[in-house]
Amino acid sequence: MSDTHPFVNVLVPTDFSESSVAAVRLGVAMAKASGGRVTLMHVGVVPHVYATEWGMSGHTGPLFHQLAEEVNTEQRRRLDELARAEVPEGMEVVTLIREGFAPEEVNSQVVDGGHDLVVMGTHGRTGLKRALLGSVTERVVRECPVPVMVTK
Repeated sequence: MSDTHPFVNVLVPTDFSESSVAAVRLGVAMAKASGGRVTLMHVGVVPHVYATEWGMSGHTGPLFHQLAEEVNTEQRRRLDELARAEVPEGMEVVTLIREGFAPEEVNSQVVDGGHDLVVMGTHGRTGLKRALLGSVTERVVRECPVPVMVTK
């Protein structure tokens, strides 16, 4: 971290929503101002139980592995497309796909990647929706070891 540009390694988690695309734009601007880099990360979830024509299937076997591969391929495509659309040519960008519980994966990446800022979008849910769905952003803000900038 330098004195004039404190944020040189910016992590931007994305779920591809409008609010997370706004966060990507802000994160890119923050990293660009410091001559730093931006890391775009998507945390995907592959269902561990899913319906087949013969009933339910668990997280083993060829059908699960095929589903997981298809989901990861689609997430990778969307993340790479987002990077091409939002990160200026010549700027250092890293793209990561993780699987798991988003707040834990984000905070783990902060430590593993030596990030000094997280920029996240929020959906702005309130009331029952927020209580039922929880807030990834809120959990990251509470547990993250570096500053978190939140945009809507």
